[in-house]
Amino acid sequence: MSLRVSDVAMRLNMSEKTVYKWLRDGLLPARRIGKTWIITEETVEAAIAPPVRSGQRTLRAPNTPNRTSSTTIADKDLKFSDDAQALNRFTGILSGAVDHGVEAILGPRGLDPTTTGVVARSLESAHGEVLLQGIGLREFFGDRGHTTVLRQLAAEDRAVQIRAILVNPVSEFARARSVAEDGFQFQDEGRFRSGPLYGDSWRSLNVIAAMKKEAESRTRFGIDVRFVDHWPSVYLVMTAESAFVETYQFGKPEDALDGSSIDGLVPMLQYASSSNYARILRQHFNYVWSGKNPYIKTHSLAEIAQAMQVAV
Repeated sequence: MSLRVSDVAMRLNMSEKTVYKWLRDGLLPARRIGKTWIITEETVEAAIAPPVRSGQRTLRAPNTPNRTSSTTIADKDLKFSDDAQALNRFTGILSGAVDHGVEAILGPRGLDPTTTGVVARSLESAHGEVLLQGIGLREFFGDRGHTTVLRQLAAEDRAVQIRAILVNPVSEFARARSVAEDGFQFQDEGRFRSGPLYGDSWRSLNVIAAMKKEAESRTRFGIDVRFVDHWPSVYLVMTAESAFVETYQFGKPEDALDGSSIDGLVPMLQYASSSNYARILRQHFNYVWSGKNPYIKTHSLAEIAQAMQVAV
């Protein structure tokens, strides 16, 4: 249980000013998160009656009563040490997360429906610019993603400008995903184009084309999509308030019965959009979007629609 400075002052029968001095001088071990001190019961107990060794007298904080316990000093010392280490680990992680703008650690979106709900609610309340980045089109514009929410934003003519970077669905990168998820037989061009991932991409392109057309009749809502011959490092949903980030990988649980994974199996991190990491991700997005790098070729919706025979 953590205590406030006022609680500690009352327990030790001293002023809060003295408690703060003890904290600053390290006489009262504690961790600081922002402007808040995290002080445990065990820390205060140790200050009142710290463990003693043979031949030493017990030191007590001023004006505090002497306390006895049936627990041996060695056991008490060990318990305090274990609790202090656990607290230090916990507060160290928490402090680092807060310092770097982490707002939440969410479960894998492929396994935890709560995560999908959190991202959906962020999109539902979005305003201004929304950035989307992913490998598969279905992640945002298919049956697996947030298609319903995005289409609702368009129908309401919300003041939202969506920019999405997606992997070119007829590129080698898309083929690599198809082979990983569905098998080596999809190295064949004919099998690939008749396979499930290509079919998902074709249906998602139709959704994008419909949203793009609807946006033309809106005054506030807008959407633009670019496709790249590039393998993005993360799945990204960024609004004006939060950035949701999940790393991509080909790993999967050892007991999995299906093919290799590419997403949805690792925790998703939620960052404040004002954090340094979110700013770097935004810079990365804009750099890829710009097409300035000659080795990361970008394609317009019209180019990909023509390649996949989708009317736009």
